[in-house]
Amino acid sequence: MKRIVARTAGWFRNLPSAITAALVVAVVLAAGTAIILQSEASYREQKSEETQVQAGILAASIVAAVDFGDAAAAQEAAEAMRVNRQVRGVSIYDRDGNRIAGFRRDGRTPLPTLAASRAFVSPGIVAEAPILRGRQQIGTVRLGTDRQPLDTRVGRYAVIGLLVLMAALLVTVLGVAQAMLRRANRELEARAAALGAANTELNHQIDERAKAEEQLRQAQKMQALGQLTGGIAHDFNNLLTVIQGSADMLRRPNLKEDRRTRFAEAIVEASGRAAALTGQLLAFARRQPLQPEVIDVNAMIRGMTDLLDRTLGERFAIHTDLSNETCLVEADRAQLASAVLNIAVNARDAMPDGGTLSIATQRVHEETGYMVAICVTDTGTGMDAETIARAMEPFFTTKAAGKGTGLGLSQVYGFASQSGGDLRIDSVAGEGTTVHILLPCSDAAPPAAIEQSPGETRAARIGAVLMVEDNEEVGEFAEALLRELGHAVTRARSGAEALEAAAERPFDVVLTDVVMPGMSGIELADQLHLLQPTLPVVLTTGYSDEIASFGAGGRPVLLKPYRLEALAKVLDDALAGANNEKARET
Repeated sequence: MKRIVARTAGWFRNLPSAITAALVVAVVLAAGTAIILQSEASYREQKSEETQVQAGILAASIVAAVDFGDAAAAQEAAEAMRVNRQVRGVSIYDRDGNRIAGFRRDGRTPLPTLAASRAFVSPGIVAEAPILRGRQQIGTVRLGTDRQPLDTRVGRYAVIGLLVLMAALLVTVLGVAQAMLRRANRELEARAAALGAANTELNHQIDERAKAEEQLRQAQKMQALGQLTGGIAHDFNNLLTVIQGSADMLRRPNLKEDRRTRFAEAIVEASGRAAALTGQLLAFARRQPLQPEVIDVNAMIRGMTDLLDRTLGERFAIHTDLSNETCLVEADRAQLASAVLNIAVNARDAMPDGGTLSIATQRVHEETGYMVAICVTDTGTGMDAETIARAMEPFFTTKAAGKGTGLGLSQVYGFASQSGGDLRIDSVAGEGTTVHILLPCSDAAPPAAIEQSPGETRAARIGAVLMVEDNEEVGEFAEALLRELGHAVTRARSGAEALEAAAERPFDVVLTDVVMPGMSGIELADQLHLLQPTLPVVLTTGYSDEIASFGAGGRPVLLKPYRLEALAKVLDDALAGANNEKARET
């Protein structure tokens, strides 16, 4: 049914407006005519029944008058029907069909016999009723009425006229509405076409702008990369100059011992600075495997005062305002010290005529809990809101060409984020800047400091070491250091070779590189854990995306480049942990 209605509606929509209006008018007129005819038929049937009932009542009331031949009484009964305005006439006949009494409203005399009355065709409605005495018919009553009053006919024709008027109005309204609809459709189509053209042009402009922005970003990246590589090359060339010059001097014969020691220390110091520089680059990229330890921030700041004083120079005053509360954090000591030093150098560059650098510490409560805030404040030129918003972006710098790479605050932010903290900047142009390093508080106690003189590094525990390194130069150097510490060393150049060696003989500890062809150091450690769950594994790497992203699985990590002291300590800790584990098992 719904489908039929939908098809019909669609068919009507496809017709012209004039034909549609004519069809609607025809339907309305047909419906009105049908209603009128039905009403008239119903009225005629009802009127016939009513006339028959009146004739029967009159016949019953004049039985005695007709039976005794009392024409006066019969006429009186007939005259009583005049009160009904719709009665046209009454005729009363005896058993022989002769008229006894009656009247006609038009004043004429009723027909004298029943046969003549039946033969006359009346324009109204005629009903005939027998006059019965018992079961014997003694006469007949004929009663005629009008078909319909004049006012009813006038009303009916008025209804027809009203329907025609309404149909004409409907045709007019439909025609006007159809014309307006077509005009609106034309305007809508024109607007849609204009909107489509505008949208096409807008998409084209968006594509062009996106291409231009991408080209600009690439150009900025290349410019920043050029600044970065230039700065790195400059710093490394300075360090290599010291290392190569000192090495050349050490190769000269008959060099005095004090000068030999000085040149050797220069090489160690320069290589340490190079390692710190690569560490800063990794921290900037947030790929530096951190070595967290419990640090007393106040003690660290006190210990850095002399270094900051030498770094900034005589034109700068350094003030400290350290909290009376214990400020312990768990972070990488070298990275934290480097972060403070980076901020101090930025503050120095913001005070070209000298000034005051203030370092304060305090415990603050954040949404994530209590944190230690290291606040470094300068009295320099300050920054506007736009500069603050971009200050931690990689490669962004306000310094002149060659004065900076834009990595300082990026490196500090990377370190703070990787340590579970945050970096915030408060500054007003012309009034100075305060940089806040926020780090989570630690409830652990700081480890006791261990004093050790240079050149006196010894291994506290000796064991059989399985050393896995695919690089020949690094492998030979590490093997030499391990033997210098007194360990028995077995060298493997891949993860598969290390598994074969571990299956052939027992080892006390494994020292493995992380990034190797085929099986990585972490995968090797997992395989060894399945074979020997108590065998400690120490991971060593200069950079590992796997460790930076997913961690080392609780295993100790020795960062390259490492020194003899660091190697000795990490192996001592690993062997001590293994011995404690064995003691608990026994």
